[in-house]
Amino acid sequence: MDFQIAAVVLELLFIFVILAALCHQRERIGVAPVTMAYGTMMLFGVLMNAAEIYAPLPWGGVFNVAQTAVFLPLLAAFLMIYISLGVLKAQRLLLGIVVCFLLCIYFAMLMRMQCRHMAPGPLRDVVMLLLSNGTASVNLSAVSNLISLFTLPLLYSGAPRRIGRTLRIISAMLGALLLGAIPEIILYKINGNVGTFSWSSLLTLLAITPFPGVMLSFYLAMLEKDVNDSGNGTFDFVFAFFGSYSRVKELEADLNSWENRYHLILRHTAEVVVVTDENGRITEANIAAVKFFKVRSQDSLTGKNIFSLLGTMDPPFSLNDLNGEPQYFNCTISAGQDDQILSASLSPIRLKSRSLLVLIARDITEEVTLAREKEELTVQLMHSQRMESLGVLAGGIAHDFNNCIHAIMGHADVAEMLYVNDPEKVGNHLQKISSIAEKAGKLTSQLLGFARKGKYQVVDIDLKELLNECIGMLDPFRVGGVVFTSDFSSGELIVCGDQVQMQQVVLNLLINALDATAGNSGDRLIDLSAGPALTPPIGFAPPPDHPDASAGNYLYFAVRDNGSGMDEETRKKIFEPFFTTKPVGSGTGMGLAMVYGTISHHRGWVQLESSPGKGTTFCVFLPGKDK
Repeated sequence: MDFQIAAVVLELLFIFVILAALCHQRERIGVAPVTMAYGTMMLFGVLMNAAEIYAPLPWGGVFNVAQTAVFLPLLAAFLMIYISLGVLKAQRLLLGIVVCFLLCIYFAMLMRMQCRHMAPGPLRDVVMLLLSNGTASVNLSAVSNLISLFTLPLLYSGAPRRIGRTLRIISAMLGALLLGAIPEIILYKINGNVGTFSWSSLLTLLAITPFPGVMLSFYLAMLEKDVNDSGNGTFDFVFAFFGSYSRVKELEADLNSWENRYHLILRHTAEVVVVTDENGRITEANIAAVKFFKVRSQDSLTGKNIFSLLGTMDPPFSLNDLNGEPQYFNCTISAGQDDQILSASLSPIRLKSRSLLVLIARDITEEVTLAREKEELTVQLMHSQRMESLGVLAGGIAHDFNNCIHAIMGHADVAEMLYVNDPEKVGNHLQKISSIAEKAGKLTSQLLGFARKGKYQVVDIDLKELLNECIGMLDPFRVGGVVFTSDFSSGELIVCGDQVQMQQVVLNLLINALDATAGNSGDRLIDLSAGPALTPPIGFAPPPDHPDASAGNYLYFAVRDNGSGMDEETRKKIFEPFFTTKPVGSGTGMGLAMVYGTISHHRGWVQLESSPGKGTTFCVFLPGKDK
């Protein structure tokens, strides 16, 4: 006896757990398996109820196994579907149950009609007995269960929220079972022989009801944490059940409206949108794609491989590189004389069981063109600023020349007055006149070097010899305590240029390095290096006016010191005329300006790398001979 009760409880638990597990996995397997399992269990319960299977109770009496072990967990599962999946899913499930019961009644009637025409025999008698005795109980049980299922959502939604979900579930299930038992109680009072009702069976059913109610509450708390059933009204289920047709039509209208909006947005968006299959064949494209690829209609794009239309991709990739993640790239498409440039993303998606690719691209041809024009204007602006600097330079040179001229004139006047009485003093003044004139000549040479003018005699220059000669030209007193090192590549390092101007460039760089290391408390180091531009001490970075420069066609020489270094603001102004960081009277600010002008005139450029306290490296790039 106890074994039978335990088996019924285990069966109840098994049915509920199966339905709860299927409901929890609905995102992966869909809702259909839940509905099919529910219908199977319902049919199994109907057959058990028709067979009138009862189990004895320890305290006397019997209870209906089908009602307790099958219909009770199905009642809890129906409430689970109502709470988890919503009103419409519960409404459709109840409609399916009604249809199932009607089909059972229909097939029972057909079998009875067929049995009447069968020859008398044991099989006919057994079937007729089963149909005659079980039909009434099955029909009555169907009516009772339908009433319970119909009223269960109403009782749950109408229960006060303050009593908690578990109590609401248990009270709703108890109320639904009592309401469903009313037809059986009435028929039992009228005619006790109709149906299978018994008070002991009803009390047993009510006593076990809290068990599946607690399991349902536990399931909702643990596995359906995002469920919010507070928005369902008391009579929403009734309105959905009896107004199902209008509700479905309303949902279909909403769905069509959203689909129309989707197609409207997709078709008329300014970005190129193309949908392809997993192999890259186009299945759908919007109007912007039709215009961009210059075809007549969307049908002209359908079936084409998207990669055959995109041209050169940067960076290049294949379908194997997607790995489930979007890929971003630019592609250049040849279109006559002008190229079109797209900024695109390719995203893999899954629609039901299909793998698709979605390309979203934007035409950035005009933006790239504007960026190039901006870069060209920047170069022109830099040139204009250099020309403006020349004006400043000319003003400074004119001022210095005025001073030189006034000094020359003064010394000439003094020499004229003292010529008769003191020839020695006249000679001293004439020497000063020569020195001042030489200084004026150097200023003129520096001005012409920055302006890329003046004498320019092209000869072959060996960078190794040039650097070694310039070290020997330095003032011996000035280079005292300085350690010079050199690192020259093997082989010839020949450039074409003016020997004197290139010597001035190297000497100016060496003098700056000497001045930068003058304040060192430790060793003063200056390193000279030269070689092909493939391995320079500073990264090969041609300026905008040398867009086609190749490292294989250039040589470099570099001067590196361990001096005080420069900050960013100083580095920006280092090549401007008359800009100097030296004390007043120690420099004119023309040295690096002359370096910049001379190297530019030799079709090269200067790069520097410096930071405060870490020294400075000047790297000069020049085209090799015959380049």
